[in-house]
Amino acid sequence: MSAAQVVGLGLCTPVGTSTHMTLASLRAGLVRFAETEVLDDVGEPVRASRLSLLDVSLSRTERMVALARQAIAGVRPLLDALPPGRVPLYLGLPEARPGAQVEQEALVAALRDETAGRLEVAQVHESGRAAFFEALASAQKDLHSGRAGAVALVGAVDSLADTASLEALVGARLHLGRRNPDGTIPGEAAGFVALARPGAPKSLKLEASGVLLGTALAVEPKPFTQRAPSDADGLTAVLHALQRDAMTGARRVDAVFACQPGDSFWGTEFTRAYLRNTALMPEPLRVLVAGEGLGDAGAGAGPIMLGVALHRARWRQAGARRTLVYGSADSGRIGACVVEMIRSAKEEA
Repeated sequence: MSAAQVVGLGLCTPVGTSTHMTLASLRAGLVRFAETEVLDDVGEPVRASRLSLLDVSLSRTERMVALARQAIAGVRPLLDALPPGRVPLYLGLPEARPGAQVEQEALVAALRDETAGRLEVAQVHESGRAAFFEALASAQKDLHSGRAGAVALVGAVDSLADTASLEALVGARLHLGRRNPDGTIPGEAAGFVALARPGAPKSLKLEASGVLLGTALAVEPKPFTQRAPSDADGLTAVLHALQRDAMTGARRVDAVFACQPGDSFWGTEFTRAYLRNTALMPEPLRVLVAGEGLGDAGAGAGPIMLGVALHRARWRQAGARRTLVYGSADSGRIGACVVEMIRSAKEEA
């Protein structure tokens, strides 16, 4: 399958309400971990990574709508510059897990309103941290077949920082606290990536920042929800698929970005899958975990980590271009992609 090009990016996180602010803050190592109004079972405040501009009384859906509206503003100029017509949207949303219910219709309506009705929902994937990658795979397939036209929008949004979701996490004892030092810090994020099919008309004047070389999907037979050590069979299968792919397996990636929180379960999963796929992995091994800067941003972590992957080479390593980004959902669904940064002629000089 020919590689789709990344031609637009819009992000919103607790550390930045725009793409530039988010990437700069993550580069600087800024975090927004703070105590919330929710108390755990020992009377201590639950910590979360929240966008402080949003009122704490907002529901999960309301927080997700606000995050998504702000993120999609980053790709609005590109959408406005396209010829008249609907642009297909492939959307990643939370999975069924502890947390408040999400009103999907309200979220979609807000996105359509924010883009003046330019969006047409093609597919919605409700699979948490794997959702963005499932949406990427769907969009890449439709771009290749011509079903999606020249440009498609792929996005994901999630929030576990609302009061009801925090209380649900406390009830399930999943939060980081005195009785659970291996728990997570809930977070929130939204991001949208514009993809163009290979050979898109030059009249569109699209500027690519990266190339999506390939995606792979799998399911873990022993997921996090079973509360047993990970065998990493699902992640192993995803990495095997990318390694066999003609476009992604030609050489090692330069770094690995994980959309995971900091629980030891996910570290075990990656270590076991890494040892079975060393030919794909960077030397020396470089791994960036989303939880270190964002907490558990759920489905929203995918586009954020893809955005960081496309810009990290401009920060540090002159030769770093190719990044593996993956996400594992609590229920076992797993997705990954390999993205390669494109430098402009000015940067090459």
